[in-house]
Amino acid sequence: MKHRGVDFDVEESPPSWWHWKIYPKIEADPKVICTMKFQTRAAAIDACIVEINTSLEKGQRGSGSK
Repeated sequence: MKHRGVDFDVEESPPSWWHWKIYPKIEADPKVICTMKFQTRAAAIDACIVEINTSLEKGQRGSGSK
């Protein structure tokens, strides 16, 4: 899946718990794996999107200030 140009996926871990992974745009960077578990796939996707948005917003704020 992709959100704002960032690849991610969600995976189910038995019994019925979901977590997400974010894959960086730069291959040298490590992927970000959520340690929290969610009861539904939708909840894991929503949490991942929040994480991506937060990371991108931090990056935009940091790149403009010198």
